[in-house]
Amino acid sequence: MNNNLIKNINSILNDTNNQNITSLYNDMSRYQKNIFDNLKSNEDFLSSYSLNDLIFDFDTNFVENLLKIELDAYLEYCNENGIYNKKNGSTKCINLTIGNREINFNRPRLRKEKNFDSILIPKRTRIIDDLSNNIILLYSKNNSVNDIKDILCGMFNINVSSALISNITSKLADQVLEWRNKQLKNCYFTINVDCLYITLRDNKNINSHKVPVYIAVGTTLDGHKEIVGMYLGNEDANKNIIDSLTTTDISEATSFWLEVFGDLKDRGVERILYFISDGVTGIENAIKNEFPNTTYQRCVVHIVRNLKKYTTKIDCKNIINDFKEIYTAPNKDIAISNYEEFRKKYKDKKVMLKHAETYFNLILPLFNVPLNIRKYIYTNNIVESVNSKIQRGFYGRGALPNSSSALNIIYVNLIDLETKWAKTHVPNWNNILNELKMVHKNDFDIYLN
Repeated sequence: MNNNLIKNINSILNDTNNQNITSLYNDMSRYQKNIFDNLKSNEDFLSSYSLNDLIFDFDTNFVENLLKIELDAYLEYCNENGIYNKKNGSTKCINLTIGNREINFNRPRLRKEKNFDSILIPKRTRIIDDLSNNIILLYSKNNSVNDIKDILCGMFNINVSSALISNITSKLADQVLEWRNKQLKNCYFTINVDCLYITLRDNKNINSHKVPVYIAVGTTLDGHKEIVGMYLGNEDANKNIIDSLTTTDISEATSFWLEVFGDLKDRGVERILYFISDGVTGIENAIKNEFPNTTYQRCVVHIVRNLKKYTTKIDCKNIINDFKEIYTAPNKDIAISNYEEFRKKYKDKKVMLKHAETYFNLILPLFNVPLNIRKYIYTNNIVESVNSKIQRGFYGRGALPNSSSALNIIYVNLIDLETKWAKTHVPNWNNILNELKMVHKNDFDIYLN
């Protein structure tokens, strides 16, 4: 509601000739009168007064009358601005719950309902929002239903049933699907993709199996990170869960990645400057088909992990440190020189050198971009840290009954991350931005101007 309407409400609350207000005020306790005086004298107090406070501070009669006063203020605003509207009875017997406290009230209605909503009790409110949000927050921190019940009772003296908590968390499914289908930016500086596995029980709850979940993290052209996608190995292109996984992991197929990139396009992505992942089968071919102008970069951290497989425990540390001198070199010529020294030093380790050559060729394209961009795109650490947070949300839960439960847990953790990301730019952004404007001037002209 706008500031003018809040002022109108204040003027009605302060109207000493309003018998309705006077009668309400005379019946209040000293505590309630203090609250009401603040409502009258402080516009900020009125606009921020919570539903929680309203239910605990006042009875049903006061709530109904205050809603009528709020409606009268809106009608006065309409009359002053030539907007047609009028009262139209009331919606009867609305139940509003907070913990074990319930209020049953009648809500006054207007002929044109869609033009007005209450500040104090928005339409369709049945459970106080701040309680629901707290339950979801506790759920995201790896608390079970019984844990949440005990915490709310012990800390806030609110007795919430297990059924109510389960109902609140189960309603996340619609939010999850809406969030997964949200509109995306037209262009991303980077998109990083990595995999984690979740354990689900089968339909008979006898055995369990691991399902791959791919998380895609985008970095925008204005230097903020956001989750751009979450894709399960046991769902179809419309994000409907398939009953069971095939014997071959479908997320390793080019067709799976074509569906992923098709989804990104459907939600608005037109251009990706750099795409970073580990060596997932099929992903590079899918990128060439859907985003042919995108630079694909293999994650160096995954490359180094793979190289360790071909070293002994005695030699591993020295080999990895020497290989690091290659991909952290300041320019391409020094990287090639360091690689030649690497080959000479370990010429007797032919199997390891064979794989090192393959990995060097995957790393070499990094040196086609400036230093600060290179440092940002050479690892997949951005999305690996995301996966680490998600996995903490599964600690102690065991195998989950279905994919929907897993998606709820992942979602609440990712929303928590996105809230933090929105407040800051990625590190070293100014230097990265200067290089991007030189290397990708046309993209900045198209997508930011």
